[in-house]
Amino acid sequence: MKKIVLVFLYILIGAFAYGQTAPKMLNEIEGKWKLDDKGNITFVRIVEAPGLKKEEIFNRSVNYFSYNSFSRRSEITTQDKENGIFVCRGLYENISGSAYTSSYIDAWHILRVDAKDGKARILITLTGYEKKDSGYTRLEAQNYPGIFPYKTVKIAEEYPVNLDGNNKSVMAKAFYNSIQQANNTLDAVEMAIKEGNTYKSIENSNW
Repeated sequence: MKKIVLVFLYILIGAFAYGQTAPKMLNEIEGKWKLDDKGNITFVRIVEAPGLKKEEIFNRSVNYFSYNSFSRRSEITTQDKENGIFVCRGLYENISGSAYTSSYIDAWHILRVDAKDGKARILITLTGYEKKDSGYTRLEAQNYPGIFPYKTVKIAEEYPVNLDGNNKSVMAKAFYNSIQQANNTLDAVEMAIKEGNTYKSIENSNW
């Protein structure tokens, strides 16, 4: 009985903390996102890369994936060197969830790079969440590895895109962290295109 009460109190405390921070997170990203025609959230960045040929930009994009695979379930879906198109799919893992149970949320996203001589277009599309819940506390779940039922839902179906969505505090955090991760990826891919995937001084040096 005491254990049940403690777990309940932990959940209440966690929910209160989420409720306090969710409005601040959503205010921070207000106006920085919008739905595309397919109900996803897509960010676009044009990168100027003077002096770099299409092939080199394409190769650096492919190498970025090799150096920074997003999860064990990441995969390349398009690798069209002739047209300079590279597309991969992956998960941003553990972007939200309960601090006291093995319930957590990942975000599916797609990275696309279109390469031209001296220029690249980077697109990051957030498509959906993968919700997982083992039904155990974190401590208990250690004894049941691999037991994580999950379901995938569209981002547009969840709060705050859908104002009537459930679990508003948890989903607000998932939304905020997904957008932060997407912008971090844009920055990282831009740097990889401009400077390579290790160090600029190394990749441009003679050896």
